[in-house]
Amino acid sequence: MVLESVLGERVVRKHPLFILFMAVVISVGSLICANAFFPAYSSVLSIAFITIGFAPLIHRILLHEESEEALTKKSCVTFFARHFNLIMIYVWLFVGIILTFSIVYLVIPQEQSKSIFSEQMKTFCAISGKCEGGNPFSMVAGESEKAGTVTGKATALAMEECKNSETKNLASCAAYIFENNSGVLVFTLILSLFYGAGAIFLIAWNASVLGIFFGEMIASGAIVQGLGMLESMLIGHGPPELLGYIFGALAGAIISAMVAKGKFLTHEFELIFKDFIFLTGLAFFSVFYGAIMEALIMTESNSVLYYGMGFVYMVTVILLVVLYGRKSSSDVCDTDLF
Repeated sequence: MVLESVLGERVVRKHPLFILFMAVVISVGSLICANAFFPAYSSVLSIAFITIGFAPLIHRILLHEESEEALTKKSCVTFFARHFNLIMIYVWLFVGIILTFSIVYLVIPQEQSKSIFSEQMKTFCAISGKCEGGNPFSMVAGESEKAGTVTGKATALAMEECKNSETKNLASCAAYIFENNSGVLVFTLILSLFYGAGAIFLIAWNASVLGIFFGEMIASGAIVQGLGMLESMLIGHGPPELLGYIFGALAGAIISAMVAKGKFLTHEFELIFKDFIFLTGLAFFSVFYGAIMEALIMTESNSVLYYGMGFVYMVTVILLVVLYGRKSSSDVCDTDLF
């Protein structure tokens, strides 16, 4: 595509922040095209167009990532350094789509937004349990049943289970959330494994729902709720869940890139398969950690522990980035393939 040709994958890999700019441009273009040609299905097709727009670029980046990983001396470069920029590409992609959908939701007329973002609104209704006539922040009976997405149904069912007075306890709530979120993680792994950049669809979908969430909160003046959601995203159960899905997407993607190059039963495959196992384990641990945190807040067990666990997770991530997130400047470790 044009943006990919102008910036180049080398620039994107070295400076993942460019993905934020690309995400905004591609998301706006996808929304315009989906609404212009398929207005009745624009809420889903816009996500498909975003996936199509990013898939070639992400696939090429993954091929270079796999090649560089195979050639890099493991003693010179830490695990997090090898994958740091690729992880940040997924993070900035997520942030860019949230930003775009929030702004577009705010600037277009309300009646038009109901059509363009219909599926996102249904999913938001299922998650929040607050809808009336398709509008967020009020509730109608049966609205949650209309949500047609994996993540929307999973979150809605988890909320129902955790709020049920007969079954409400921390252990069962955490187990239920982990089971649902693990299903989404497995789906992410499968998509990435067989489709390389396929997990972009799930990342883009969840980002679009959050974009509508923030857009509606700003539009309705529900600033307190918005700040609460933002707080959960920054220091609550949001980071473990998001990074868990990103680790899962990356795990499947690097194996997919290896298979695409036809390098079976080689020493290179063995090295990358070890990273696949580690990333998969890290993904499930993050989702499990996030499930415990979400159960704490849903069952109102211990808000201090909830934010304490969130703080510990974020401090750990920051320390890993600072201490192990950059490659060595040594000439021995220099493996720039470009």
